[in-house]
Amino acid sequence: MSEEGPSDRESLFTRITSRNLSKRGSRKSSDTPTDMGGSGDEKESSQGRFHRRLSRLGSRGSLRDPPRPPPQQAQPPPPAQPTPPAPAQPPAPVQPPPSAPTLAPACRFITPVQKLPAPAPKPLELPPKPPEITLKPRLPPKPLTRVFSSTEHGSTILQGFELFRSDESLCDVILVPGDSSDTFPVHRVIMASASDYFKAMFTGGMREQEMKEIKLHGVSKTGLKNIIEFIYTSRLRLNMANLQDTLEAANFLQMLPVLGFCNELLSTEITVDNCVEVERIAGDLLLEDVQAHIGQFVCQNLSALLQSGRYLHLCESSLANALASDSLQGFSEMELYRIARSWIDHEPTTRLSAAYSLMRHIRFPLMTPTELLQISQEDEECEDNVGNLMRTEAACVNLLLEASNYQMMPYFQPSLQTERTRIRSDATRLLALGGVMRQQLVVSKELRLYDEESGHWKALKPMEVPRYQHGVALIGGFLYIVGGQSTYDTKGKTAVDSAYRYDPRFDRWLQVASLNEKRTFFHLSALKGKLYAVGGRNTSGETDSVECYNLRKNEWTFVKPMIEPHYGHAGTVHGDLMYVSGGITKDTFQKELLCYDPDKDTWCRRADMMELRGLHCMCTVGDRLYVMGGNHFRGSSDYDDVLSCEFYSPETDQWTVVAAMPRGQSDVGVAVFKNRIYVVGGYSWNSRCMVDIVQRYDPEKDEWDRVFNVLEPLGGIRACTMTVHLPEGAVDDGQMQECPLDTSKD
Repeated sequence: MSEEGPSDRESLFTRITSRNLSKRGSRKSSDTPTDMGGSGDEKESSQGRFHRRLSRLGSRGSLRDPPRPPPQQAQPPPPAQPTPPAPAQPPAPVQPPPSAPTLAPACRFITPVQKLPAPAPKPLELPPKPPEITLKPRLPPKPLTRVFSSTEHGSTILQGFELFRSDESLCDVILVPGDSSDTFPVHRVIMASASDYFKAMFTGGMREQEMKEIKLHGVSKTGLKNIIEFIYTSRLRLNMANLQDTLEAANFLQMLPVLGFCNELLSTEITVDNCVEVERIAGDLLLEDVQAHIGQFVCQNLSALLQSGRYLHLCESSLANALASDSLQGFSEMELYRIARSWIDHEPTTRLSAAYSLMRHIRFPLMTPTELLQISQEDEECEDNVGNLMRTEAACVNLLLEASNYQMMPYFQPSLQTERTRIRSDATRLLALGGVMRQQLVVSKELRLYDEESGHWKALKPMEVPRYQHGVALIGGFLYIVGGQSTYDTKGKTAVDSAYRYDPRFDRWLQVASLNEKRTFFHLSALKGKLYAVGGRNTSGETDSVECYNLRKNEWTFVKPMIEPHYGHAGTVHGDLMYVSGGITKDTFQKELLCYDPDKDTWCRRADMMELRGLHCMCTVGDRLYVMGGNHFRGSSDYDDVLSCEFYSPETDQWTVVAAMPRGQSDVGVAVFKNRIYVVGGYSWNSRCMVDIVQRYDPEKDEWDRVFNVLEPLGGIRACTMTVHLPEGAVDDGQMQECPLDTSKD
């Protein structure tokens, strides 16, 4: 056997290596194409192997998490947009790399470049949470801006200014009063800041702006001193000795606060001794507030001024205001005429021209015919023009003629009311009149008023005859009482037709024309200067007739009747129309609302109430027509209180429910006083008794309350509000004038 040399061994190694590489290349070409696009039989170059390695490394890296961007500062998220959720997709399967070929046993000693076995695929992991961004520690929040003020700072500044003035330090102008040569060093800026007068002087380009010393003509030394002290100290000492000088200086220098102080002192320090002087000051400086207080003082103290004689020195306006006042009490019109006449006669040459301005406030129509004749006769006896001014002055003569004509038409007087015919009183009160005490079967004829100030009932002159279930109405300040019953009867068999008028100026009654038809349980309204009596019942039963009272003629006439007979209804007036609600027709309670137009003499129907009711009350407050209380059938034969209340709007023709009454009241008196509704007395069907309560309704708050009581429980009572003279003393309980049962015809 021949030995092989090194060259033979090297050639053998070369052949074996080439054959293995060729096989490996053929196997690889059968699996995947080459990166360079060549066929599998071609020998693979080193550059191709390099590219495949890079490709495998890249595919491995794609399985790893992508690099995270650097952390960014948090920004407010954009507004959320509703987007449909993306469909979930399964993760892509991981392909294992191809296994590397193994060498033949003959070449174990050769270590060619081989591929490393691929590692097992790692399970997918969620990306880790980004690390929390550590923010810099925040600085403590800055405190909110606060505004501080000192109540002492202003006074401290003023004290400093006053110290400079007293030392004459930094003063740049000297003021000199008009009535003396005294000087007052001051600071321009201080005076200009406190007074519009000095502001215009020192900043308006006037020649005083450059002057070192300024003479103030028209300002006294006392007045200027007080004004300067007030500007530098905000304090002012006033008394009646220095008031006029200070007031004149404040008015001249336009110091409004000082003017206010002077007005207050003058108004509160008026006396009988100084009222004439205060009046003169107020007139000279046109102090309207002080003049008004002077007028009130003269009205309240006229008796003392008469005794002292100082009324003769009052000015014309003060005396005229007192004579025109409704609150002037304790004097008859004849006495007031004497006062005015004495004032004119005190200085006839200068005051005669003021005769009519005084006399027109004397209420001559309220004098008696004898007093008017006496005035006329006294003027006839005087020979000079001053003495007979009531006969020579045409305007004064007309005043006497007006009074005579007024007294010649007693029934028409409510339609002739003027400022000279109205009552001289400002006491408007709630009145209650008549009624029946069912237990005693007694009918009352009392006329009483309730005095809120004292909390007591006071008696006026009683009616001529007892009444209940009657109608009441007011025209021109006069009270009319019409129809009703004078004796107790539940069927209306004792209805009457008489009518009376109460005159509060003289506290007396006057009988007027009677109705054409007796009636009770009816309604009475005052409309356009006339009275209207609507429906009711009498011995003939229910009636639908309507009567109208003419004051000038003093007579009743029939007008258009109701659509059907009614009794126990209620009514009120709004505008120029009369409204009638509810009531009973043929033993059936109604809830209809009727409207009467006096100009057309027609009835029409409006929207029905929400509740059936009769023997209720109705009144007007503003543009609302309220109905309250009453009763209706409960079942077939029993009665029940109606507690619900409602109001009607004529504009919309609709009813609205309001707060219910706390306690039922039927057959009551109703009145509007100070924009509140008072329901007086009556009968409670739930309690089966007469009641003495007075319930009050406030339309603004929609609330009820119980305010006071009448002296006796009375049904069929009536109420109203009117201006009267307040009587002396109060009515004690049980002081009712009783009328025993009387079946005689009224």
